[in-house]
Amino acid sequence: MRLKKANVGGACVCVPVVLVVLYAFALATTPALALPAGRVYEQVSPVYKGGYGANQLFAVAPSGESAAFFSKGAFAGVYFAPAAPFLPDYAAHRTSTGWTTAPLLEPTALTPQPQVKDFDSSLGSVLGFAVPGASETTAEREGTEGQFLTHELNTPNTVENWPAAGPVLQSVTGGPLGSFFYDGASADLCHLLVAGANHPLLPAAVGVPSAPMYELNRGCGAEPQSLNIVNLNNSRGILEPSCTPERGSGGHLRAASENEHFFNAIAADGGEVFFTTCTGGEDENQLQLFVRLGGARTLEVSRPLLPACVEVPCGKAPERPSSGFVGSSEDGSKVFFTSTASLTGREETGEELNTGKRDLYMAGIGCPPTKPACAIAEREVTSLIRVSQDPVPGEAAEVQGSVRVAPDGSRVYFIARGVLTKGANPEGGAPVKGADNLYVYDSVSGTTAYVTDLCSSSESSGVVDDVHCPSSLKGNNNDTRLLGTVDPEAQTGDAAGKYLVFASFGQLAPDDTDAAQDVYRYDAETGTLARVSLGENGHSANGNNSAFDATITKGHLGGRVEEQFEMNNRAITEDGSRIVFETSEPLSPEAINGLQNVYEWHATPGTAEGQVALISGGRDSEPVSSPVITPSGRDIFFVTAQGLVPQDTDGARDVYDARLGGGFPAAPEERQPCSGDACQGPLTNPAPLLVPGSFTQIPGQNLTAPPASTRSRVPAAPRKHACGRGYRRGKRGRCVRTKKRARSATSRPRAGRTATTGASS
Repeated sequence: MRLKKANVGGACVCVPVVLVVLYAFALATTPALALPAGRVYEQVSPVYKGGYGANQLFAVAPSGESAAFFSKGAFAGVYFAPAAPFLPDYAAHRTSTGWTTAPLLEPTALTPQPQVKDFDSSLGSVLGFAVPGASETTAEREGTEGQFLTHELNTPNTVENWPAAGPVLQSVTGGPLGSFFYDGASADLCHLLVAGANHPLLPAAVGVPSAPMYELNRGCGAEPQSLNIVNLNNSRGILEPSCTPERGSGGHLRAASENEHFFNAIAADGGEVFFTTCTGGEDENQLQLFVRLGGARTLEVSRPLLPACVEVPCGKAPERPSSGFVGSSEDGSKVFFTSTASLTGREETGEELNTGKRDLYMAGIGCPPTKPACAIAEREVTSLIRVSQDPVPGEAAEVQGSVRVAPDGSRVYFIARGVLTKGANPEGGAPVKGADNLYVYDSVSGTTAYVTDLCSSSESSGVVDDVHCPSSLKGNNNDTRLLGTVDPEAQTGDAAGKYLVFASFGQLAPDDTDAAQDVYRYDAETGTLARVSLGENGHSANGNNSAFDATITKGHLGGRVEEQFEMNNRAITEDGSRIVFETSEPLSPEAINGLQNVYEWHATPGTAEGQVALISGGRDSEPVSSPVITPSGRDIFFVTAQGLVPQDTDGARDVYDARLGGGFPAAPEERQPCSGDACQGPLTNPAPLLVPGSFTQIPGQNLTAPPASTRSRVPAAPRKHACGRGYRRGKRGRCVRTKKRARSATSRPRAGRTATTGASS
């Protein structure tokens, strides 16, 4: 071993070079001291990544046992160059000894243009799409058919493990397939939506000026495979052929006053599909909300319950003000939408009023009372409730938009400028007319509660002054982000929406004294609001530094299954006790890089308070990104370039899991080569292994059991003269000759003893 000399106090101290290197390496890879007790870092992406990093986390399984990520590198069985027109996706799986990685893209033998479209809600399978062709250009411009494929992630990534998913898509006019887009699916990927096709995919779409929406039934279970048009009336004609339908509230054709919302626009079982489309009025952007039931029947949702309606669109739909989809429960039994039409209170006459002010409604969809066990296609709109009911007659709710809908439809969070509650909430706050008041409606109890007011601009909430809104707010730095088109900075906790976590610029709690954005958690059962983005043990003025915002990963309003189930952005656990957030503010003394880090807030049992701890390393040279917490809170995934385990030394970005109770058994140490006397072996042969009836032992294995015939045999006692007459057993176990000595005629040796002289031979 080479030694490095160091002069300490005039004396030469020889330090092994390897120890110096190991000490420096240990300093460079020391994990954050603030990592909460019980959490252990696990490197999810592999050490070797083809010279590139793991750039983005796509999805995390709810169980925390697998994850999908993207990298520009070619590794784990991917052989094409990073400069290829498509870039590889990978799936990582946790085993008892570590994380393994496999490619996600379809093998190039299937298509020259591999595409990953979605994952099922458990991250057990991936949905891909393939267009055959000699090259990517040929497939894109000349391909006449395309095929959805599925792949079970626990099987090898081979051609035979990518079976076809449903019927082939092809233009019925014989030309190239053209462009279209995947528009979402049921939780199990058995029902897929396709929209925007340039060419008709079914004969019924030939000659239709707009692009219909198609539902592809993969044929799971006992269902037959099929491809059907969604936007049909009940006579199986196209519902308003001149208008392009949109899933949920729509995209580019939505009403100018509405935002895009797709939350549960496809029911979890695929039996219901909510869509908006125009109804023949003068304004193409005047949309109404419909639901397609079991691919067989269509209901108009955004209408009064009476009079009854068989064919769609119903009655005065062309004149009725536009409606916008907000969200639905997973099972499709509760759907929320907005409208400026008065749809309740005058059902007996069928009269509809245009209030000019937007309201929030909830429609119940289910079996009629006369047929409680109906089929999906027999469901009806059974109830209609105006959620944004002002208790003062004649006052308008002025709903500004929705923030989140609970997965089971039990609660909906929304913003309105009307006063919808009386008295103060448990925090002592009360709504103000004209302010951007945040409310929660409980569909089980039928009650509305005031949460807080939000900041729409500098020192104002809505159209009223608000001292809790910082004067420094400018441009887009305000709480209207909560009404974002597809990614509001808010998420709910459990399925019933008991908890809401969101980011706000407002000083909504007494311990919030800065002008920066902070993260809050609201408990709908207790009515309490707590700031989450605190300093660790009060560090950094307890998080009150106006120079740094704190945010959560933006929530999704639906779309792909991976988004619908928050597999790539979950920020709060199901029980609401743990929240992950991001900030560049050094909330821990270990965060010394001045860049964005990931933190965890953990609630103190029985209180609304909690403690904050650093999750990422705090020394990364790049901002940490993509934090995702699993529903149980056991796993927190994120992407960082800081090496947090000894084997991560390349400085590239990697996916990590800070796992409660994590870690793996230490790998066995490598056998080191011998040196010096250790290479000489034993000086003599070792004594034989004296195991009666045994066989040769294979190195590293247990002894093989003797045959049954010898297993019960008792070995015989050794003979008294085992070495024969004239020999004895020496010190080394060998038989040696007995030397005779002279004796007199009268002397005799004592029995059992042999006298010797000199050294034994």
